[in-house]
Amino acid sequence: MLRCGGVARYFVELINRLPAQTTPIMLGPEDPATGITHPRFQYEAVRTRPPLKILRKLWHPAQHGRIGKRMHQQQADLVHWTYYQGLCRRPIEQSTVPTVITVYDFIHEAFPNTDPTGKSLTMKARAIDLADHICCISQTTYDELCQRFPSAANRASITPLGSGLADVHPAPLPTELAGRPFVLFVGRRGGYKNFDLLWRAWNKMKQQTPELNLVLVGPRMKPREQAALGWSHDDPRTHLYVAAEDSLLKTLYQHCSAFVFPSKMEGFGLPVLEAMINGCPVFASSCAALREVAGSAGYFFDPENVDELAELLIAAGDDSIVDRENKIAAGHRRADYFSWENTATQTIKVYEDLLKQDRVRHAA
Repeated sequence: MLRCGGVARYFVELINRLPAQTTPIMLGPEDPATGITHPRFQYEAVRTRPPLKILRKLWHPAQHGRIGKRMHQQQADLVHWTYYQGLCRRPIEQSTVPTVITVYDFIHEAFPNTDPTGKSLTMKARAIDLADHICCISQTTYDELCQRFPSAANRASITPLGSGLADVHPAPLPTELAGRPFVLFVGRRGGYKNFDLLWRAWNKMKQQTPELNLVLVGPRMKPREQAALGWSHDDPRTHLYVAAEDSLLKTLYQHCSAFVFPSKMEGFGLPVLEAMINGCPVFASSCAALREVAGSAGYFFDPENVDELAELLIAAGDDSIVDRENKIAAGHRRADYFSWENTATQTIKVYEDLLKQDRVRHAA
């Protein structure tokens, strides 16, 4: 479902760090997974797209039995689901082998409009109930899991994400940005991602800092969104890079005056970590997960307060960010604390403990 982004990066980094004697098998859609270098990795493609889009509602349920049979044929020792449901929205089912899920956040619960039918919430609750172990990507997510699902607390642990882009070679800076200061936004823009706050702050202060540019990395902007924002592709001070490669993303992090992350809620906030490891100041909303990840390295603002963010943007444009070098140094230290090696080590420990318990049960 997701070719790039936090969840995809998490599993690529995790699979690549599994022990060499392990055979990771991924059941996925028709296109093979990318970025996985584990020597024994196997990709099992499952047809998820119907011959005609209008048949999707009929096609997906019809595929559930076939997908279940394919899973059973793999004879896995353990299953780690990438989300709260399987391919073609197949519900997670009771398994004869240990089952792991990862809980990323509670966005659907906090913002019901992201799941108007309630189907995702139902599948998530079922996945949490059936899992033998639940990996939470942050302390914030773990605390909320325990609050919302108290019975899951003794089956859960914290396995934080790692710092991304460390080994990526940066691409050349786009010519249209050469010699021009800019602030950077990365990710989807709708809903709780709260891009509207940044856009309003930008329009409030942009006349005061005529040299500053605004750079976005994220999905293509549809006509309705352009109209709602008043966005113009002809504006020489605003730039949108669609489906940017990691090499370009790293360059943008390294050259920006500041990275801005106004999200109202996150489970972790991987772009904040990516920004810190690449040495740029982080302007982040004061939601719990972003405070957890950025720590003393962040410049925090109220995700409802346009004026607070506008003041930070002015400082970025004037090159007057307070305590900038110390904050960047603190960001490097925070990034060192979060590593994919630690993520893999802690997750492998979860696997080993579950397999040991499973062997004991069978022996008994």
